Amino acid sequence: MQNLRDFGNALVVALISIGLMVGALSISLVEFVPQTTPTAADIVFPSPIPLTATNTTIPTPTPTLGLESPTPSVTPTSTITFTPPAACMPPSGWRQIIIQSGETLDSIAARYRASKDQLRSANCLLIDSLVAGTVLYVPPVATNTPAVCNPGASGWIKNYTVRPGDTVYRIATDHYTTASLLKSVNCRISDYIYAGEVLWIPNVATRTPYPTPLPGSTVTPYPTDPLTETALPFTVTVIPSSTPIPPTATEIPTATAMPTPLPSPTAFPQ
Repeated sequence: MQNLRDFGNALVVALISIGLMVGALSISLVEFVPQTTPTAADIVFPSPIPLTATNTTIPTPTPTLGLESPTPSVTPTSTITFTPPAACMPPSGWRQIIIQSGETLDSIAARYRASKDQLRSANCLLIDSLVAGTVLYVPPVATNTPAVCNPGASGWIKNYTVRPGDTVYRIATDHYTTASLLKSVNCRISDYIYAGEVLWIPNVATRTPYPTPLPGSTVTPYPTDPLTETALPFTVTVIPSSTPIPPTATEIPTATAMPTPLPSPTAFPQ
């Protein structure tokens, strides 16, 4: 019995040793597997500016033979210029702006009154994303010339002095006009007026203002005569009635019997 127990223990130890050896071998094989090194992906931002590549050669000194000291001569450099394709050239008259942080293609298109398609084709953009600090070509914006406003109109006079408490609506109502027309004739944009200035008003009679009681004042009623009832004379007019006529009996004619003659017999010869 003791021998069987020893044999079982030895078998377990042998199995554990074999497992450890197999695990160490597998770990060593995994460590020697070559791993691929991840390559950094280059992020290319679309540039709206057409780039021009130049190839400049470094000037080399060329010694000259003679007694005097050699003077290096500069060889002219050769420049290779790449002309961008005609499809990416900005339209004539467009100017450059620097894109600020937070600006989008939609906001720039609305500001310069152009469509997104025009900006994309003129700047060779593939996407709508913009990079702050880059250059973008935009169309010139026409300057708006403000219209010159000449105060006054036909039938209006400039003789109303604004008093404290006046408003545009009240002045317009008192002179039978509208607040918008009053502001337009006086070249005003807002409803703000100040006391002492003179405004143009229609040359019409002003409305008679209703008296408004002052704060704290009481209105004293005037005595009125009491109402008295006056009896009007009542006259009865008798309408003449028609005189009744007694009915008269009308005799109905009676039928009279008339004798009817009968034909007499006539004798014929035999």
